[in-house]
Amino acid sequence: MFYKNKNYEAAIQTVKLEIGTYLGCEKDEEAFIVLKEMPSLDMTELSKAQEAGQESLIEFFRNELPRIIKAHNLMEDDDHLMSNEAVAELIYEKFDLTIKIITEYSNAAFFTRLNKKKG
Repeated sequence: MFYKNKNYEAAIQTVKLEIGTYLGCEKDEEAFIVLKEMPSLDMTELSKAQEAGQESLIEFFRNELPRIIKAHNLMEDDDHLMSNEAVAELIYEKFDLTIKIITEYSNAAFFTRLNKKKG
């Protein structure tokens, strides 16, 4: 039986993207973002944007990115995390980082059904 309070986090899949070197860190693992899967209708819009080409895909993803950031470790200062909107703006300041995020998100496992091992 599914219980939202108990099972929701496991039902909505995520992907962790390490981006440290893109932001001037020595190692990729020093900075990360965790993105969650989009709702079904948004996923179909993402597919349409992919078919329309890179410009459409980049534009679509720019609007969605703040909404799908579940977690990150990017700091505004010593005491405050950056907002999801600020993280998205930072990502979109760097073309190579934007492409990395879109590519890795598009290749994430939640685009296909995963076979889970019975335990």
